[in-house]
Amino acid sequence: MCNLSKGVEEKGIQKGIDKGITAMILTLKELQISSDVILKQICEKFGLTEETAETYLKEIC
Repeated sequence: MCNLSKGVEEKGIQKGIDKGITAMILTLKELQISSDVILKQICEKFGLTEETAETYLKEIC
């Protein structure tokens, strides 16, 4: 696979992960789950650092 194709593939994968994280946060918020629990869950499920998870949470909520 050429470098361009690899870059496009990686961007697509990251976009899918971002959508998954966003969907999870919004769903848990609709279920009135606390931000602390949401933070813990997205860290565990997506292998994120706490700082990265907090960034997602702040951007979405």
